[in-house]
Amino acid sequence: MKIAIIDDHLLVAESIKTALSLNSDAYEVLCFGSGKEFIEKSEGLNPDVIIVDIMMPEVNGLDFLGQFRETYADSKILALSALVNAHTVKSALRMGADGYVSKSDSLQEIHQAVEAVLQDKQYLSKSITSHLVNELFVDEQVVYHLTQREREVLSSVCMGRTIKETAYYLKLSTHTVQGYYNNIMKKFKVNRTADLIVFAIKHGLYNPL
Repeated sequence: MKIAIIDDHLLVAESIKTALSLNSDAYEVLCFGSGKEFIEKSEGLNPDVIIVDIMMPEVNGLDFLGQFRETYADSKILALSALVNAHTVKSALRMGADGYVSKSDSLQEIHQAVEAVLQDKQYLSKSITSHLVNELFVDEQVVYHLTQREREVLSSVCMGRTIKETAYYLKLSTHTVQGYYNNIMKKFKVNRTADLIVFAIKHGLYNPL
């Protein structure tokens, strides 16, 4: 089994290589310091698994995922990153990753991920799964704790109305609507109206259609 590790942190790559080699004699592990180096040197390699850091200085690893998926259609791709937020994980999976592990995960967990994807299974490490569940729980709690008035203000703002127009529409003072708006922004932990609208659509609080 040929495994390619693409990570600009040599120590991380070598540690994973050593751990995989110790776990199985069947692994031939090669390390590359960047996606560019991998592309230049991997002609004819046809790795069974590509472990790629999606946060590299030269090029966004997420961009490489799509390229790898097209070029190495038969290879399994395991995303590796210090980023564990839901948006990044989902983006990596959409771009073609078969699994996702955190750099804080144990080497044993990374080995388990490699074994899983080789068996045509998708793999999310325990720490990633735990983080996603916690993030989902927090988001749902935020949505649940919106008051009826806050929901009305949110819907109006998402429809493109200004604070003043929303106040007129809901027959409230501009000051009162501004207060509701500020509370929603705090609960959603966003700073711009555009981000507020995206959050609302994402969590089913507003349907633009």
